Amino acid sequence: MATRKKHHRFVTKAWVGAVVAMMILIPSFIDRIILCSNQLPLPEKQVTNEHQNQIFKNATRDQDLHDIVRQQTKRMSPNGLILHAISIGNPRSASTLQFNAVCVSLFLHILNFAPALANNTSCIFVGGLKKFKKKEKQRSKSNPQVIKMHFKPNCTEVLNDTWLFSTARDLSDGREEKSWLIDHCGTQERIGYIQDLETLSEIGLDGILRKYGDVFSLEPYMIDAMIEYFHIWDKLRVCCGRQMSKYWRNDLLPTNSSLKDATMKKHSLCPTLVIDDVEKQFMETKLYKLLHLYENMRPINRPSMVDEVLTGKYCSEYNDAVKSRGIGFNQGLQT
Repeated sequence: MATRKKHHRFVTKAWVGAVVAMMILIPSFIDRIILCSNQLPLPEKQVTNEHQNQIFKNATRDQDLHDIVRQQTKRMSPNGLILHAISIGNPRSASTLQFNAVCVSLFLHILNFAPALANNTSCIFVGGLKKFKKKEKQRSKSNPQVIKMHFKPNCTEVLNDTWLFSTARDLSDGREEKSWLIDHCGTQERIGYIQDLETLSEIGLDGILRKYGDVFSLEPYMIDAMIEYFHIWDKLRVCCGRQMSKYWRNDLLPTNSSLKDATMKKHSLCPTLVIDDVEKQFMETKLYKLLHLYENMRPINRPSMVDEVLTGKYCSEYNDAVKSRGIGFNQGLQT
């Protein structure tokens, strides 16, 4: 009887050992199959990225996507580990696009290089200098964070490892902005990117997102996910919520509204969209689902951070409220 038990334990251990060995060897074997099928002497890193790219595209569950990102190689990025960033820009200068792009890029950067900090990553808007100083004093040096502001910071109040991003009207304005940051903040190495409307028009949303991907050393499949996500978000940003295009809001306002401007041009894109379908499409993107897993990142998954949570019908409900009640800029559904 004792001999049988001993034999049973031996067989069980042998099976466990075989399973562990298969778990270790199969991924390497798959990479070799991919390499052979391509018939190209690709470097190991490129093969791994291509393999992970395919897995990312095939991910069907939120948790699948979450696990894939967390399992990325924990190598240090060329720019080092970026924990803090500030996005500076005047209203109506695509400053929200920059803030959201920097926020999402930093989050993916943290997932890639320091995943233990992902749950503590946050992105916030600061409305005034006093509030900014208070936030900087309270800010943990180890918790990743992006701050958005519509004013120039006092760089003596900024943590010295903070990366700076800004928006500008055109290339000339962008050069002036960069010079100001260098002169007043004493750094060129930590100026991430000056986003100007002229370049945005020239290289498009894809090109701008690749710029942020380069700064944060993101994997190609992460940048592709950002491009998918922000192309749909951009439509919601313009055609839905508290900070929608002023032209679209004006189109929606009732004729007897005091806010209505009869001389304002009509919006060309928004009337062509079935806005609930766009909202649902956005909620189905891989990146939306990933961000939704992290409570601090959920406010980014909205047309603006002051909007309510998306439901698949939020945008049509908000647009109906503008039509029926004439609610204005930054006003909510409960106004």
